Amino acid sequence: MKNIKSTALALGVLLAGCTGNETTPQTVVPAYENVTTVHLTVAEGKRLIAKGLARNEAIRRCLDQGMLIITRGTTNTYIAEEIANLSAPRGSFVIGKIIPSGTKDFADTLERTTDIVLIKGKPVKMGYEEALARMTGNDVVLKGANMLNYAKKQAAVCTGAPDGGTVARLKKYTDQGKGRWIVPVGLEKECSGDLNTYKEVVEKAQKKGPGTVRLTLTEGDLYTEIEALKEFAEVDVYPSALGGVAGAEGGVALMICGSTAEVEKAVEAVRSVLGEPPFVK
Repeated sequence: MKNIKSTALALGVLLAGCTGNETTPQTVVPAYENVTTVHLTVAEGKRLIAKGLARNEAIRRCLDQGMLIITRGTTNTYIAEEIANLSAPRGSFVIGKIIPSGTKDFADTLERTTDIVLIKGKPVKMGYEEALARMTGNDVVLKGANMLNYAKKQAAVCTGAPDGGTVARLKKYTDQGKGRWIVPVGLEKECSGDLNTYKEVVEKAQKKGPGTVRLTLTEGDLYTEIEALKEFAEVDVYPSALGGVAGAEGGVALMICGSTAEVEKAVEAVRSVLGEPPFVK
């Protein structure tokens, strides 16, 4: 993941300007030869993340000589389509989702697809917990998140299961260096607050109403549209707008910065995902 430190710092500076935080350290921004802005819907961003991970060195190494675990999720659906040729109906490779209040679950009649385990690029019939127990330091588990603070490299996952669910099981291993947890997550989930604070709010509450779930945190190894673009070109990437209308709700505008030749490579990657339909229509 190229230039992640400089990009994270720059994003922190931009977000500080939006929140009034004057204590964030400043950084010197280079004078780029070319700055081009692209716009991505949420679905386009997810597809770009999936295409980027398919090129990622650590993922390619797993596919060549190790184990890759793809857990269920919306962003991971796109990843599984790109890497494991998943062709299941949308929503069947999802274990939990956020939909509008009062809306019927679009996937409630679908048969659920299990987590995907690939050993040397080949799918194997192996349970999630058995696969986790077999992980070595070079193996990777892909598990998405519900929120992120990019500047702090924090990601939070909503956890409804009493035992901590999928995340608690993987953290038993990845926290000890037995495998690596990479978090594919779109920038539409960006939050300027410290996610540890939000976690404590839930944990200290005397009563928790319907829909209130615990948050499980991880730090580092975030993989957003920014990291995905860096797989295609030697560029820096900065957000310039979040959200929009007419289908751009939740989307992101990104400034791609670098030499003209490298910027064009990244723009070409964006062109390859434009028009990606919504997760469900």
